[in-house]
Amino acid sequence: MASRESNIDVHISSDLVPLLDDLAHGNSVNDNVRISIAISLFVAKTVSLARAAEIAELSLNDFIYTLKIKKIPWGEYSEEDVVQDDIAVKDLLRELGEEKNG
Repeated sequence: MASRESNIDVHISSDLVPLLDDLAHGNSVNDNVRISIAISLFVAKTVSLARAAEIAELSLNDFIYTLKIKKIPWGEYSEEDVVQDDIAVKDLLRELGEEKNG
């Protein structure tokens, strides 16, 4: 999917600029807006982690670090993952028990 860049002027109240600086830690207000949008889209599950990093114009590692310092979970551990892990642990314990007894 090819994306094209557009320049759009957005007027931001001066009292929001420090909030953007605190959230994104970019080098400019434009960086902070772009990173903030990427974080919002990721948190809303509108885009993937990799796509959010692209939108933020950060490496995947830098985007994950940004999420971590803001205590925003970047990986999901679903109920299905828990069930699959429980099954794997039980299978492993059974195999270890069989090796010990056999």
